[in-house]
Amino acid sequence: MKIPKLDTHSLRNNAYFQFHTEFRDLIVQHNAETLKIKPLFDGYLPIYNKVDDAIKKIVKSEFTAKIHEADKARDEIYLGMAEIITANHRHFDKNIKQAAERLKILFDTYGKVANKPLNEETSAIYNILQELKSKYTDDVESVGLTKWVTELESRNKTFEGLVKERFDETASRTTDIDMKQARSQLDDVYKTIVERINALAVVDGVATYEAFIKTLNAVIAKYAVKHHHHKRMNPDSPDLQDSQDSQDNNTNTQNGSSI
Repeated sequence: MKIPKLDTHSLRNNAYFQFHTEFRDLIVQHNAETLKIKPLFDGYLPIYNKVDDAIKKIVKSEFTAKIHEADKARDEIYLGMAEIITANHRHFDKNIKQAAERLKILFDTYGKVANKPLNEETSAIYNILQELKSKYTDDVESVGLTKWVTELESRNKTFEGLVKERFDETASRTTDIDMKQARSQLDDVYKTIVERINALAVVDGVATYEAFIKTLNAVIAKYAVKHHHHKRMNPDSPDLQDSQDSQDNNTNTQNGSSI
């Protein structure tokens, strides 16, 4: 009875970490001292934690996706307001037409807001909102933008909240951990532990290790099946899921908001 090999390199990040978590918990359950691998396990745990930190770092990309969705949502409202103002330039009511013309001047003052870098856009929208809610209140009401102003403010605040949440999340993490390097280091220690247990099972007899080996072999079989299924369903996908950070201040590529 021995522990078979598992191509851990081919597991995607989430499955990879789940496998090592089950491996770690199994050793804790059977006691590293009893298994005669305590020094190796003591070396394994800090590297396991490095992989954990690296995966948490990757979560930042999830915030980036949410941030860009929130940006699209506020752009949708801003550009809709611009279209309403443009349409009201031809309104039959003189007062509404004049209100639209004044609002056009305000919007033109800030330029193509939806095309600005994200942080600049946030500031620009905030400033426009302050004017719309004070100096231009009557004009906003005349052209029917009161609810639009409220919605734009809500979506801009949502965007700001996501940016702050991601900043708080990443500020508390170590950011110099390389996922591939951490995985490689953890695999090396894992293989050493497996080799040691296989050897000890031969030298000391299988009795002490039988339950541990049987359970680990079942875990290995489970993740081997997961990998096989993933590759069958996604033959062209990369084996290792890597994520790269996105830049917050990339210029938006949506249509201009100038009216």
